[in-house]
Amino acid sequence: MDIIIFSGQSNMQGQSEALTSTDQVPRAYEFKYTENCIVPLKNPVGEDITHSHEKGFPLMEDTDFNSWLTSNLTGSSCYGNTNMVPEFCRSYIEVTSSEVLAVHIAKGSADIAMWDKGSELYSLTVKKAAAAIKEAEKAGGADRILLVWLQGESDAIYSHSRDYYKERLKKLQMSLFRDLGIEKFCVILVGRFTGDSRDDEIIAAQRELCRDDGNFVMLTEIAEELYRDPVYMNPFVGGHYSAAGLELLGRTAGRALAEATLK
Repeated sequence: MDIIIFSGQSNMQGQSEALTSTDQVPRAYEFKYTENCIVPLKNPVGEDITHSHEKGFPLMEDTDFNSWLTSNLTGSSCYGNTNMVPEFCRSYIEVTSSEVLAVHIAKGSADIAMWDKGSELYSLTVKKAAAAIKEAEKAGGADRILLVWLQGESDAIYSHSRDYYKERLKKLQMSLFRDLGIEKFCVILVGRFTGDSRDDEIIAAQRELCRDDGNFVMLTEIAEELYRDPVYMNPFVGGHYSAAGLELLGRTAGRALAEATLK
């Protein structure tokens, strides 16, 4: 069984406008930390987990956003809608024929510093992933431990430089390698959120790390262009992908990771 950790901010959490298929992905499962169990993988994905690591409440249409943001350390797919993870795993499995255990750890509005080693979010990431690995070992073992990253929009908003972002992301990769044994840190290139040169800094940082550091793998760069086509963007929440956009990202990135692991 391959363990794939899906981490990042709102576009990885999932903030689409619709719920598409809720069919189970064959040979794919999701680990639920608050229940310490493995369930079939299907939309919607993820968990709302509080700062005390208890089950939180989801962000729905009638939920106060600031209250949700303050109360929860990680989030499930917003409004119970479509996330990229099922299509990612479906494409990955079609190529590799592996079983997959998905571990979703994402939080909207989170900048890179929120994953600094010792932070609340980093601590939960390690605890949830370690618990998933333990459950996978009971079920026959973990063949690969991989992380898929879609994040950086907040860092663009905060005008962080490419050097600042690269340094933080490299430290995160090294910490997760030591603490969890992550084989590869896989990047879905962040999209254009601010629409100006601030995006360029984060995009360049991710590209340079994946080009120059063998511990990083660029899975796809299509997110940078999706904003040009309204079909792939959430019409109600600016800068976020629609269900079609997330599914396209998932299919593209999942196949790319599968092909990379088979080389």
